[in-house]
Amino acid sequence: MKEDVTQILSKVQDGNLNYKYRIMKNLINKTAPIMLAILLMAPLLWTSCKEDIGITAARQGEKPNTLKNLAYEEAPGGAKISYDLPTSADLRYVKATYTLENGKEMVTKASIYDNQLAVQGYAAIGEHEVKLVAVSVGDVESDPVTIKIKTGKPNYIILAESFKSNDFFYSTFGGVNLKFENKDAANIILSVFKYGENPTTKEIGWNVLNETYTKSKEGVIRVRGEQPIATTYGIVIRDQWGNVSDTIRRNLTPQEEYEINNLLIYNGITAYSDMNRNGDYISNYNAQSGSAEMQVSLFDGIEGSPYYITNKQWWGKAAPIPFQFTLDARKKAQVSRVKLWGRNDNYGLLFQATHPKEFELYGSNSPAQDGSWDSWTLLGTFEGVRPSGLAFGTNANSEDQDYARKGEDFEVNWDNPSGFKYFRIKVNCTWNGVREQPLGNALTVAISELKLYGKYVD
Repeated sequence: MKEDVTQILSKVQDGNLNYKYRIMKNLINKTAPIMLAILLMAPLLWTSCKEDIGITAARQGEKPNTLKNLAYEEAPGGAKISYDLPTSADLRYVKATYTLENGKEMVTKASIYDNQLAVQGYAAIGEHEVKLVAVSVGDVESDPVTIKIKTGKPNYIILAESFKSNDFFYSTFGGVNLKFENKDAANIILSVFKYGENPTTKEIGWNVLNETYTKSKEGVIRVRGEQPIATTYGIVIRDQWGNVSDTIRRNLTPQEEYEINNLLIYNGITAYSDMNRNGDYISNYNAQSGSAEMQVSLFDGIEGSPYYITNKQWWGKAAPIPFQFTLDARKKAQVSRVKLWGRNDNYGLLFQATHPKEFELYGSNSPAQDGSWDSWTLLGTFEGVRPSGLAFGTNANSEDQDYARKGEDFEVNWDNPSGFKYFRIKVNCTWNGVREQPLGNALTVAISELKLYGKYVD
């Protein structure tokens, strides 16, 4: 009977084998490491013997014919180029290559299901050459064809020049406003500067007041905390291709503005009920963690910026829509703007059903006890803006969150110099868009902080 290697080695260790077995043991001991190394290296040796040809297409398509009948239409900072596609079953896409003024090489591609593509990113109006090829299976390119285009004025220049107008860059209470129109929803950065002494270095020059990144089609940038003195402001626009506008300079004088402090929730109006819907609704759902009565939560002085963690929030569980509450300013004041922070405990619920969207502001010096509206003067109707433009039900992105952390500003177009002592806020709807719901419904409205700005007139 033949013995296996294990049995042989066992006998060798016991000293029961003859000389042949001892020779075999020595041979195994010497050759085993070599054999093991060969076995381990075999896959590597096999791999290294193969030619490294990389990843290739399953096949190479036929070379396409060149694009025909090229034409173009000017566009801001670029052009739209049209063409006739070659006939080929292997055709996959069209590719354009071009060079920006800063030397950056650009490539853009278009589907074969369309007969045009866009080139963009140019810094100024000018003439440029664009090379186009048709590409088939396996990245087989046609012979190139070149078209000379003339680019339109870039969006970042159009936007910068708009701020030369008082309609888009103007002084207001406590600072300046910049109203922008970004029709193509391009990625832009708007930087606002003030010329003067740097509070840290004491050097005279341009100091950054605000930098806003956005791709919104429109919006308003509000710079606050400015003194009511003549000041030189500047704005610079940058786009996603690194193009930078000239500085637009404006001499503006902000109007006097400060926070209306020591506001009180006014309790002199009958409570809201099904029988009296003109009454005030201020009930708080105390069982909600972190909630507090309006007087505590709305005026605790802890804002949402920079972390959007306020101390308390008012939790209007089962709140009717619409509903209203009243503020006592203690003395007559002109209100220039309302600043509001919505729900503060969950980013995902910003601009959702708990977040006020549309409200009205009223003023009065002698409000009726039953809450009837005859004793109130409408000062403005306001609607919140979600910077990202995302649909209701979609979680807030970083742009939304940054906007909410800073608080939402609503400006009042004031035309009554006499001022009011009492101010009333009527919430018409939240971001779910529902404009009428009875008391005791499933809706909750959350407000974490509220501020009024303007000036006293007494």
